Amino acid sequence: MNLQIECPKCSKRFTANDDLVGKTVECGSCDHRFLVKEESFFIERSKVYPGENVKRDDDFLSRLGRDQPASESDRKEKSMGGGGQPRVDAIMPAGAGQNIAVGAGISFLFLYAFIFAVGTSDGGIFQDMEKNARYVLGGFVCLVAGGLMLFGAKNWRGRAFLLLLTFGGGLFALIFVRPIHLTPKAVLDSAPELGLNESESDPIALIREETGYYVIEDRLENLKGKFGGLASQHLVGIFIKDLASSQFHNIENYLKIELKIPPTEAISRYSRNNDQSSLIVISGFPIDFDLVVKICDPRLGRVKTYPKLRLIDLELSALHDSKVTNDLRNKLSNPQNPSYFKENLNELRALDPLRRKDAVRELAGVPENVERRYGEEIIAEFIRLIRNETDAQLLSDLGRALLIWATDNSVAVDIVSEKVEQMIRTDSTVPASFIDFLVKANGKKAPLLIDTLWSSKPEVWTAQYIALGVAAEKRMIFHLNGPSIRITKAAASVLASIGTERALQPLAKHQSSTDSELKALVERAIAAINAR
Repeated sequence: MNLQIECPKCSKRFTANDDLVGKTVECGSCDHRFLVKEESFFIERSKVYPGENVKRDDDFLSRLGRDQPASESDRKEKSMGGGGQPRVDAIMPAGAGQNIAVGAGISFLFLYAFIFAVGTSDGGIFQDMEKNARYVLGGFVCLVAGGLMLFGAKNWRGRAFLLLLTFGGGLFALIFVRPIHLTPKAVLDSAPELGLNESESDPIALIREETGYYVIEDRLENLKGKFGGLASQHLVGIFIKDLASSQFHNIENYLKIELKIPPTEAISRYSRNNDQSSLIVISGFPIDFDLVVKICDPRLGRVKTYPKLRLIDLELSALHDSKVTNDLRNKLSNPQNPSYFKENLNELRALDPLRRKDAVRELAGVPENVERRYGEEIIAEFIRLIRNETDAQLLSDLGRALLIWATDNSVAVDIVSEKVEQMIRTDSTVPASFIDFLVKANGKKAPLLIDTLWSSKPEVWTAQYIALGVAAEKRMIFHLNGPSIRITKAAASVLASIGTERALQPLAKHQSSTDSELKALVERAIAAINAR
């Protein structure tokens, strides 16, 4: 006996099984969801045809279907000419597997679109794929994703198809607009002519053999474990001919200062050619290859570079191997000698720190009546030394030299100001010559720097504060009410030299002080101001 259920909304009937009782189903005609109850079932009875020999019993009328009136839905169905009834799976809601299939299809399409967008950038996995191949792969992805979506979209395949067209169109538009970055194909060198030694025609092979490049290769392999593909950016090799181990120390100190090599990293030297040459390897921290070239050439000598090998071939200047002869000593110490300034400039570039200090001291004492030459180059070397050196005496001599050479050089003023600020932060001793230079050059930061130093040690920096003149009076009046009697006394002493009538009233407030020394300093300052 066939069982049927009827949609309460559109009155459409469906053939079903009795195991649907208590379950929610969806109408395949109008998408209406409803709960199946026992009274929802209709029993389809066997029909009687004319001429059939039937038994006249009590259920005869029932067999004719007259035991219950025809429902309104029957009349609607017959009027519409409906034939067979839909199957139950047409009204069942989509299962979990079908929902997963739809989600997987959409996710697969979007995931491929993302990977394709990233992979078509320069260096990506799709950069060498031609456009036709991209279209074929995109079509395959759309086919797979569409199959999953249509399989899962049980009752809305039309909408799923429109969704697939939209997403697929977007994917093909992305394929159309993304550029193609083809990797250049390697061009093979022509075969060397017979009879020629291949190594002689290949400078790379020659320098690798001469420097013992295997050392750098081994170091790179070790660095790859820490830095991966960026290992080469953490290493530079410098090959120097005619550099024995006895000369290496000066080169090492110079490189440490210029490259600001961390104290945890060391410079390695490998002897070559019976200790007549050296391969210097610097590694373990990010190193700018161009910067290393810049500090080597021309200061140390002339270089040949091999960026792909991270190698520099340096021919050391004769200056760094020369001795101070009597003739050279005369040129360095006699300002009237035509070679005086040139030779001292060379000494400023020497690797030997003692020779650099002697040159700075010499140039800091140039007589005023001597015409100064090579000014720009000499000032540039002064600035380099100020940035890198820490020797207190050398820095003091550099300040005295700048007073002669660079009072109108804004770059020098800025560098000295930065150096003083750094020294104050680290509580280092600031050379008085630096402050004298900033005052003479009218440095913008000079008043603030002097005030900071004076507030800490007024007895040391009073002369520099007085050198500022009337411009420092306002700040000094403020210090009269300083946090300590020591600062108040120092302020009164300075006002005695630079104060004006504006300072008289603030000074007068301290005339009745119980401190006899302060009272005497105030009286002297007032008298000095009135006398001016």
